[in-house]
Amino acid sequence: MLSTMVGSFPKVAETRYGKGLIGAISRWQRKEIFDADLEQVCQTITRAVIQEQEEAGLDLLTDGQIRWEDLVTPLARKLEGFEIEGLTRYFDNNVYYRRPILMRAPVRKQPVFLSDYLFAKSCSAKPVKAVLPGPYSVVKLSEDRHYKRELPFLRRIAEILNEEARALAKAGAAFIQFDEPALGFGKPPIKQVVDAINVATEGVNAKTGLMTYFGSLDGQLQALQRCHVDQIGVDVVSDPKAISAVRRTKWTKELALGCLDARNTKLESVTELHALFDVVTKVLPADRLSVHPNCGLEFLPYEQARQKLNRLTEAVRRYC
Repeated sequence: MLSTMVGSFPKVAETRYGKGLIGAISRWQRKEIFDADLEQVCQTITRAVIQEQEEAGLDLLTDGQIRWEDLVTPLARKLEGFEIEGLTRYFDNNVYYRRPILMRAPVRKQPVFLSDYLFAKSCSAKPVKAVLPGPYSVVKLSEDRHYKRELPFLRRIAEILNEEARALAKAGAAFIQFDEPALGFGKPPIKQVVDAINVATEGVNAKTGLMTYFGSLDGQLQALQRCHVDQIGVDVVSDPKAISAVRRTKWTKELALGCLDARNTKLESVTELHALFDVVTKVLPADRLSVHPNCGLEFLPYEQARQKLNRLTEAVRRYC
């Protein structure tokens, strides 16, 4: 059983580096510092966040997504064809993001996340996973004024993400995660989503995972086993019925279990986590299981995020 994060770490921290990041971004927006100065701050904070994960004892690290405003904007900003406009509510959270608007066919002229990943990888001897938005979530969180049909938009984004994933794998990313929170809302066209994930992962010489969180998968877990990924993540906190769905599913993949509430400061007990582990290890052996907070930690204050990670690794250590 391995421990990891979904991706993000709190950016607005009451202590340590959070104020430095927000201040640097504000100065950069006012053109008081240059791009290189902001990048230096981001690198310093990324290194600190990776150290936090190492100190907590996580097995698989992320870069903390310090540069990410949200799930889709970092990708859309660097693709030709998108414009970024006003604020829109992000899923069922009391936060907002700038909705990308597709004006013409999207084109990837250069790697989007590669340099950030290479820097993060250089900061630790432990494995660092690369995180990408999933194609369906990019489509659902964007406004399409070009294709005006979901399927060609979904296919093109999957192709672009495949280019990005191949570049990351070639650079040494041992694990590439695709985030698909949009699967938990509405009635996703599951066959088309599976096809898009398979396009995104085609020829990627790395371990891959599909991470779902927020909302409810509503019977989709069995269909998602057809995705050409090694691991599927399930949030059993947001959806109380998800653990029953996990038990009913015939698993052909590894399971990533979102078992800590990353939108609540209440700290879970080791006993609570072990009870969940007991249920899941009746479905899959522990060596096919990883555990993590149910979503990114950006919704938590800094100290509570640290405590959650420490509790997670403590529970894994005492269970195994």
